[in-house]
Amino acid sequence: MEEYNAIVNAIGSIGFPIVMSLMLFYYMTKQQEAHMVESKEMRDAINSLEVAITKLTDNLKDRKQE
Repeated sequence: MEEYNAIVNAIGSIGFPIVMSLMLFYYMTKQQEAHMVESKEMRDAINSLEVAITKLTDNLKDRKQE
């Protein structure tokens, strides 16, 4: 309820467009941070899969040569 009152007071004092612009900026910043974390996790997973595929390929080549 306190957050709601703060938003209403901000809208009353500086205006709806400015408050909404600030809220959207905050939302975009949080989304960007979450995306960076997701991207790092995906990069790590792809690197791990690349290592596993390389090891598997080497193992298959070794077996084929025997």
